[in-house]
Amino acid sequence: MLLKTKGIVLRFVKYKETSVIATVYTVEKGLISVIANSVRSKNSKSKIALFQPLTLVDLVIYNNSSKNISRVSEISSFYPLHNLRQDPIKASISFFITEMLNKCLKEEESNPPFFNFIQNSIIHLNEQEREIQNFHLIFLIKLSLFMGFKPHSTADFINQIPNSSLYREKSISKLMDSMLIADYESPIKLTSVLRSNILDDLVSYYKSHLDIGKVNSIEVLHQLLHN
Repeated sequence: MLLKTKGIVLRFVKYKETSVIATVYTVEKGLISVIANSVRSKNSKSKIALFQPLTLVDLVIYNNSSKNISRVSEISSFYPLHNLRQDPIKASISFFITEMLNKCLKEEESNPPFFNFIQNSIIHLNEQEREIQNFHLIFLIKLSLFMGFKPHSTADFINQIPNSSLYREKSISKLMDSMLIADYESPIKLTSVLRSNILDDLVSYYKSHLDIGKVNSIEVLHQLLHN
């Protein structure tokens, strides 16, 4: 049976000579694995771009509940991410977001509000022109709501993090409280050191709730946004 759904590509691996197996978060079925044939052949080079992380796709798959992997019938992008791919800061933030989503997403059931949050965040990152330096911080805070452990206050946040740097920055309590309710373009002024400390604490906060292991892309963000 054919199933049509919107999806967000999270990662892919090469399979055989010209195919790929991709992990896609979909609005209809949650997290799924799909196989796409002949997308790496000489005549189909453009198709492999559709499997780059965070690509927003319209997907038609052969849905078989007895199999763990569905075969792709049709795939196309419904929102090109030109700015996100070309801007080095946005690209680095998207790399970090991709890694965190791959570590956090486990749902195999449909969750349209969660899907819409991720989709709208990706579109916002692609279009946003101001206050981009704090996007990844606000994203983690917003994502924690869907993960089920969003902090209610700065105190609630730092009490769950051993050796939080924010213990030494008591003057920023109100600033952190503002971040907990901020939108992506909220004009929150942070020094590079404070932005770096908050990112480290947010990742530690996630580690206190989920087994996410080492977050490799955090070093790239430290170099680009926190120096």
